[in-house]
Amino acid sequence: MTSPRKPDDSGLRSASMLLVIPTLLLVAPLVGFFLGRFADGKFGTTPWLSFFGLVLGFVSAGREIYFIIRRVQAEEEGDKRP
Repeated sequence: MTSPRKPDDSGLRSASMLLVIPTLLLVAPLVGFFLGRFADGKFGTTPWLSFFGLVLGFVSAGREIYFIIRRVQAEEEGDKRP
């Protein structure tokens, strides 16, 4: 009796993880900017905290993208092993 084969969805998983990257590049800096803008309104430091939040958003997006790419590469290496 043969057991049913599971469909190979590793390619779909890798593609979905890589499709998160453009979303991160858009959302993280916007969240940082608007949080900085809110803090600017509270503390009266008009352009500085908005700029700092924007930069912090790009840095956090870059960090998360780095980890996503490492995870995808590790999964692809695991799939290639016999």
